[in-house]
Formats: sequence, C-alpha cells, structure tokens
Amino acid sequence: MSYEIKIYKEVLKSIQKLDKPTRNRILDHINILAEDPRHPELDIQKMQGIDNHFRLRVGSYRTICSIFDDQLIIVVIKVGSRGDIYKS
Repeated sequence: MSYEIKIYKEVLKSIQKLDKPTRNRILDHINILAEDPRHPELDIQKMQGIDNHFRLRVGSYRTICSIFDDQLIIVVIKVGSRGDIYKS
C-alpha cells in the first residue's frame, strides 16, 4: 500500500538546484516516505501548530510535507536547508 507523492513546482526547482548527492538522498527519503510514512529509518515529526504538516530531516535539510492517510497522498510543500525552511 504505497502513497502517491505530489511535489509542488517550486519544490522541484529547489531540489534540482542542490548538489547531486544531496538531491539523491532527499529523493531516496521521499521514496521511503511513499512506501511507509511511519518507517523507523525516517526522522519525521509532526509540526506544532499546523494540522497534517510533518517535517522530514535529511542531514542538514528539511522537507515539509502533508500526509493524508485517508487518501494515501503525500504532498511535498517545501524543501530547504535547516536554517531557511522555517522562516516563511
């Protein structure tokens, strides 16, 4: 039972700007997330104050996503470095 991944255009652009090893690590973690959002290998936590938003830690980068268990959809909202991701 795999989840469908939806990624915003801006997120794809920001991922493509990253160096290749970092980009591959982030995409690998997103693929693991699609297989099982509660996978023990993932460092994922629910964000405070926002319903249905989670942050996935990949090294010094963060991925903000929404997980809809009833529809089996994961929407990737934002990807960026740890210092910049929470500013807006």
